[in-house]
Amino acid sequence: MNWKNLFNERRSNKVYNVRLPVTWTDRIMEFIALTLLLAMWVVAAVLCRELEGHEIPTHWNLSGVVDKQSDPISLLVIATAWTFVMLLTGFSAYRPRLLNPPTAITTVKQLKLLVTQTRVMNIILGIMGIFILLAMVNDAPIMVLIPALLLFIEVLVFSILIRRAGK
Repeated sequence: MNWKNLFNERRSNKVYNVRLPVTWTDRIMEFIALTLLLAMWVVAAVLCRELEGHEIPTHWNLSGVVDKQSDPISLLVIATAWTFVMLLTGFSAYRPRLLNPPTAITTVKQLKLLVTQTRVMNIILGIMGIFILLAMVNDAPIMVLIPALLLFIEVLVFSILIRRAGK
């Protein structure tokens, strides 16, 4: 199997080979995402220390009843996994060829919007990571719906903008 063809089958090399300059806005968005990532680790460490010796809910069934509990170390495990997700999302802004947009990218304007969407998504993921930790400790899984709704709106808005920019 030719791996290069797998990733390039619907991507025009001309647009994806454009090297986009990193603007101040991009740097600010990356700084916000990094700050949220560090804040998530602070929240995880503080909660882990405060709840030492207690059990926290780690899974809820569809009716909102806790069906699994664990020790507070699971907060650090979740923070580690979420760090991996945020780092992958952050680095993919520099390699837009690896992203899977909802429409074919044919213009540089679409590519810029796609990279901006990725950076905004990373900020929302940082907010979601903090909300996940707080939801586990407060036994309030509904808290995670707030950043999930933000993520849904962000994907919807940017998908429309990217599609319109190609016309």
